[in-house]
Amino acid sequence: MSSVRSSVVRVIATVASAPATPAELLGSIGLKAGVDPARAAQERVPADQYYDLLERATLPDDHGLPYRYGERLHADDLSALGLGLKTAETLRDSLRRLVRYIVLLSDTLEYALLDLPDGGATLTLSRPAHRRGARLANECAFAAVMKALSEAAGSRVVPREVAFRHPRPASITEAHSYFGCPVAFGAERNALVFGASTLATRGRLADQGLSSFLLAHLEELRAGEGERSLVESVHATVTDLLPDGPPSKAVIARRLGLSERTLHRRLAEEGETYQAITARARREGAEALLADARHSLAEVAFLTGFSDQSAFHRAFKGWTGRTPAEFRGSVVEGV
Repeated sequence: MSSVRSSVVRVIATVASAPATPAELLGSIGLKAGVDPARAAQERVPADQYYDLLERATLPDDHGLPYRYGERLHADDLSALGLGLKTAETLRDSLRRLVRYIVLLSDTLEYALLDLPDGGATLTLSRPAHRRGARLANECAFAAVMKALSEAAGSRVVPREVAFRHPRPASITEAHSYFGCPVAFGAERNALVFGASTLATRGRLADQGLSSFLLAHLEELRAGEGERSLVESVHATVTDLLPDGPPSKAVIARRLGLSERTLHRRLAEEGETYQAITARARREGAEALLADARHSLAEVAFLTGFSDQSAFHRAFKGWTGRTPAEFRGSVVEGV
């Protein structure tokens, strides 16, 4: 199951506009307030609970939470990764480290850094935006990137442009003010675009010796994240991408840094197939969503990658022998 470090989630709770206190918000997802930072850096929050908290933390007309979060966040809240970003030689190097080590904070998203012909680069973010909490999470992610870069540079960093895939919110004043550049919504991809001169900015704490030490430490931590089995990694990645439709084996292989042939071979060695894992991810996701009455049957169908409710109905009955409505009824009645 995809997750986020609680150190990030705890900052979100401090900038909420909802009447609930930070302690109440954290308690709603099973976290205790006031824990030691070292412990918070180790706690993980499932992605859906993270999105739940974002939705609870914002009043309907609140579009500024991601940017209050960005203002409140400090690189130190990102543990070793934060220091790694601050000690990189240039901001381009900081972004390269972010791409490689973001998994230490969250495996709900994926960054890529794409070079531009003029020497600039585009940082893209891949994560579904299937619900309001996920859309807020994507804005929080880019707000955090800009805060980390500004701390690394020692002064405010402004991108050339910003784009989000999700629809335009009722107010974009907060986003424009925070980023200081044009911000587009309903775009083809989530993207931060930087000019060459910005990327060449030297980090104010750039230190080759410290940087080498930190990179070695980050590599150790990243290797530890890899202890999850390939089957678990495939299952988690498929689950994340389902709202955009069942991902192909080629897409999953690319996300995991493997060739499609290698993915097929390694799954076969573990007695698994990609098709079986995908079907299991859809069924388990559907059962979990049906147990939550807040999701309509149409929403459950969409979130598990079905193009329409009738196709979901047929598939679910084939898996369980019961219709989605019958399954939900049995859960409610405790059968």
